[in-house]
Amino acid sequence: MDHRLHILIADYVPIANKGEEAIVRGIEDMLSEGRPVALGLFDNVPQATQRENLTLFPRDWLFRLEGNSALSGSGRILLQALISLQLRLGIYGPLRNLASARTEACRPLADFFDRAQYVLVGHDGVFGVESCGIIHLARQRGKRVGILGASTGLGGGRWYKAWLYRRTMEECDFCFFREPHSCASLKQVCSDPGKLRVAPDPAFAMRPAPLEAARDVLERCEPHRSARQSHRPVIAVTALEKGRVYAGFRPDLHGQAKRQAHAQYLAAILDTLIDKYHAFVLLLPHSVETDASDAVAARHVIEQMKATPADYAILEQDCGPRVLKSIIRECDFLVGERTHSVIGSVSVGTPFAALTNRQDTRTHGIIGAMCRCEDQIVDMDSASEQEAAQRICELFETRDTTRRSLDGIREELSRQIEETVRTIKGLQGSAS
Repeated sequence: MDHRLHILIADYVPIANKGEEAIVRGIEDMLSEGRPVALGLFDNVPQATQRENLTLFPRDWLFRLEGNSALSGSGRILLQALISLQLRLGIYGPLRNLASARTEACRPLADFFDRAQYVLVGHDGVFGVESCGIIHLARQRGKRVGILGASTGLGGGRWYKAWLYRRTMEECDFCFFREPHSCASLKQVCSDPGKLRVAPDPAFAMRPAPLEAARDVLERCEPHRSARQSHRPVIAVTALEKGRVYAGFRPDLHGQAKRQAHAQYLAAILDTLIDKYHAFVLLLPHSVETDASDAVAARHVIEQMKATPADYAILEQDCGPRVLKSIIRECDFLVGERTHSVIGSVSVGTPFAALTNRQDTRTHGIIGAMCRCEDQIVDMDSASEQEAAQRICELFETRDTTRRSLDGIREELSRQIEETVRTIKGLQGSAS
């Protein structure tokens, strides 16, 4: 008999992105209570695939919107509107694979759904019309179901989303958003606005790997080993070339021109830190997706740097999120474009500077508002290379003060996570 706790995260979760997996592992740590856990999610796999305690299901078994990036903006809106209308009429399409597999190949998904004690949507901000259908089907089957970690509001689709979203909020056992902007947006259509709450991104709850695991990886990196022997401060860096942070950097540029300008911007910051503090820079691979490898972005940055190869290293090893979080704990400072690397930094008390832009409600909401670290965010769309480098140097010099302030922030986040868990499990308690 299978005594594991089964949790279905009914979202597209590209597990090659370690920030995405950090959320999954955080959910595991939040709900496990020491029990073995089986986690189900959806990824770009051709068939149901087992990796450790993760079962990865093909995302097209459930979703029509995911994978339609080739559609124009208007085409995507029309598809969402069509799915919304079908759901209102009780037409669930591929979502029916949850309750009863349409083909024998989909049987593992229906079996997992049947065993699942929790069905969650909203991971990494994702929430949409298909999420509403998933919640409705899970409610019909008596699952403990809700939204955890969403950061998607009504946007421009109120005319076709409002009724569906209102019903969904009523059917959810819990509704948690990871930043206030989306929470306030959906309160506009919720019959019980108090049910919608802001809570920490589940990645905050993920436990880091033991210290030995991080040191084992770092010991194999000869430049890092030499830097530590020379007592140089080690600065972890996450660089990217995809997503809202990158899109908001110099939106007037495209293609190679944008990549080069972005790499030059980061290179100027890192060269300054190396020159001024004799720091060593360690670039981390928070995503190893084929179309968004941080190692590729890191190589573009070092090509623009003036520093010598003894001053930096790209960690090429494909590390899990727990190991990456432990590595960040071993570093003296973090310069992060990846939001989940900054979440990891806050979680383990490593001082940081977060790089983003003014339009990024995710980083400003999670790191700025929830963690009260707005002063540690540098908006690249409003600061020149020189201004950004100067501000990050100031943050580096006050890192001991920041480290002490993070202790109180971490304690508060832990209390909020505990309250969130109690609500998810249906116990008495509330989240702030």
